[in-house]
Amino acid sequence: MTADPVLGLIHRHQELCAEAVDPLEIAAGLEAHGMTDSVAGRFRHRDVFSLAEEVYARVPREAGQTRAHQDHDPAASAVRRPRSAAVRLSAYRAALYLLPGAACAATALSVHALRAQPLRALAVAAVAVPLIALAVQSVVRQGPLRAPGGAAAGGALWTCWLLGFALYGEPAVAALLGHPADAGVPFAPFAPFAPAAAAAPTALALALAPAAWCAHRYAVRSRAHRDASRSLADFAAAVRPLLAGTMVLFLLLLLALLCAVSAATGAARTPAALAGPAALGMLLFTARLLAIHGFPGAAAAGLAAASAVEVCALAGAFLHRVHGLEPLAGPIEAVGPAALSAPACGVAALVLAGYARRALSRASAHPVAP
Repeated sequence: MTADPVLGLIHRHQELCAEAVDPLEIAAGLEAHGMTDSVAGRFRHRDVFSLAEEVYARVPREAGQTRAHQDHDPAASAVRRPRSAAVRLSAYRAALYLLPGAACAATALSVHALRAQPLRALAVAAVAVPLIALAVQSVVRQGPLRAPGGAAAGGALWTCWLLGFALYGEPAVAALLGHPADAGVPFAPFAPFAPAAAAAPTALALALAPAAWCAHRYAVRSRAHRDASRSLADFAAAVRPLLAGTMVLFLLLLLALLCAVSAATGAARTPAALAGPAALGMLLFTARLLAIHGFPGAAAAGLAAASAVEVCALAGAFLHRVHGLEPLAGPIEAVGPAALSAPACGVAALVLAGYARRALSRASAHPVAP
C-alpha cells in the first residue's frame, strides 16, 4: 500500500473516475469491480461511498460536468423521471409484445380446426411454431426485455426445454406411468393445440407485454432511486421493496391473464391448474430480470435447475417399469404428473428471487441510462 492509496485507486480506474457525474456513479463502478466496505477500510474510509466521494473530489473534470452535478436535484429527478419516460410503452411496442400471444391463439385454433386432417394440421404447426419463436425472439432482443450483451448461452436452451415440457412433458410422464389419456384429444401430437390445453401457453405468450412494462417500470424507478440516494446502503434499502413490488405486480397480471384466457377457452381455473403456468411465468420473468441487469449466468443456472428436475421426473417415469426401480415413480405419483412444473419452477423462481434481492440491490446493476 502506497503513502496515498487513493491516488493508486484513481490511476487504476482513471476512466471511471473522470467520466462520472456524481460520487454514487463512482461508488457503483467500484462496487462492480469487487470493492466492499471492508476493502474501503484499507483506503482509510469507513465505506465505499465515502471513498467514492473523495475520489470524485480529487479527480479533475470538465466544467460542464461539474455544473451538471451542481445543478442536479436528486429529489426532483426521483419524482420526475418515473412520471415522464417511465411507465409508458409506445403503441407499436405494445402491439409487438402482444403479437406472440395472438399468434399462439391463432395457431391453436387453426390446428384444432384441422385435427381431422393430420397432414394439414401438421403443416400449419410446422410453419406457425417457428414464426412464433421468431416473434418471441424479436420481443426479448429489444426494448425493456433486452439483455445487454445477450443472455447466457444456456438460457435460451433451458427456456425452450421448460416451454416444451409444459406442452408435452406432463402428458408424456402420465402416459409412461400408465395413466389414461384424455379421450377428447384424438391426435396426441396435437393435444397442446386443443383450446383448453393451449390456454396456458397463450397466456404466457401474452404475458410478454406486462413483463416488458414491469421491467421498464422497475428499471426507470430504480435509476431514479440511484440518482436520489446518497449512499449505497440508502439505494439498497430503496430498491429492495421496489423489486418485491415489481414481482408481485407481474404475478397478479399473469394470474389475471391465465384466468381470462382459461375462461375464454373453457380450461380449468382451479389453483392446481394455474399453479404450473404461474410458476413457469414467474421463473422466466425473474430470470429475464436478472439477465437484463447483468446476471445472465445466474438466470441460466435457475432455468437449468428447474429443467434438471423435469428431466429427472421424465427419466423416473421411463425407468419405473424396470425391475427394482419401481420406487422412482413414488415422488412423481405423490406430486401428480399434471403438476410437475409447479414445484420445479416454483422453487427455482423463489431461489432466483432471493438471489435477485441481493444482486439487484447493488447500484452497479443499474447503470445510468444512455
